[in-house]
Amino acid sequence: MAEVAAKDGVHNFGFSGSTPLTWSGPHTLRQAIGQHFKPEYELQPDNPRLGKLFTARNLSFIGGIKIKWTNNIVDHLLLSDDDQTVFVFHYSGFLQFQQGLESPLFSESFVKETLRTLALLFPQNDTKTRRWLQGQIAEHKLDPAVACCGNLRAQTRRFEQFSYWRDRLIILKQAFDESSPRGLRQWWNDRRNSVQWYTFWVAIWVFAMTVFFGLMQSVTGVLQVYLSWQALNVATAGDTN
Repeated sequence: MAEVAAKDGVHNFGFSGSTPLTWSGPHTLRQAIGQHFKPEYELQPDNPRLGKLFTARNLSFIGGIKIKWTNNIVDHLLLSDDDQTVFVFHYSGFLQFQQGLESPLFSESFVKETLRTLALLFPQNDTKTRRWLQGQIAEHKLDPAVACCGNLRAQTRRFEQFSYWRDRLIILKQAFDESSPRGLRQWWNDRRNSVQWYTFWVAIWVFAMTVFFGLMQSVTGVLQVYLSWQALNVATAGDTN
């Protein structure tokens, strides 16, 4: 489940749109995979914990970040399109299969952490995420096992619990935090700042009520003028007779 370049280097011709995993020199494929997927500690997060709002559904519904499903694990959690798209590797069944092998291609720690990233993005105890994911599975023919990766407790939602995908999670979280809602639907779903959320919707409610009562007052005024005009016409007609 990885885009592997030729053993002697990168392909001379062809374009797949996926990030390749270079396999060159005297190394075996297992060694090449081990050299590519290493712990990352280059970036420092602003907040040490990933909140419960950090799910794939909320990335899309709140942050406006498109989820692009991939079968290339090298692209997992990679942002593209000016931070508007994130790749997600959904073949959790393949990862679980690796755990049962005597000589797996991927290290046990790497597989476990990758499964934890899926549990982070698709928590089973989140009803909204579960319903949304079932729709995605049916529409995009995803691995159904991606919906059965479990949940993460508060302690395991900290960046320090991630080594291989740490930097990509930090970048993705930053893109999510910096995103602004575009449209009423995203504003409604955006509960990252409860004070801002209530302030916005109270302002919308006040504005709507102001428009409503202003319209009612205008209609009432027009109706009064019309009734007065009708009464005047009736009185004038009576005087003429």
